[in-house]
Amino acid sequence: ADALGRAVLVNGLPGFVSWHPDGTPFSVLAFTVTEGRIAAITAFVDPAKLARMDLPDPA
Repeated sequence: ADALGRAVLVNGLPGFVSWHPDGTPFSVLAFTVTEGRIAAITAFVDPAKLARMDLPDPA
């Protein structure tokens, strides 16, 4: 099965969160936008760090 995901705000930045089919977090991406373009992407994939983040439930 494919991961679920949706757009979110990550510390005020546009981002994307995805979950494994069992509902556990898979990854969080935060996009730094400069002059309307994505200038940097920060990815969080460490399961221990993701477990400590305040993430929405998969929908």
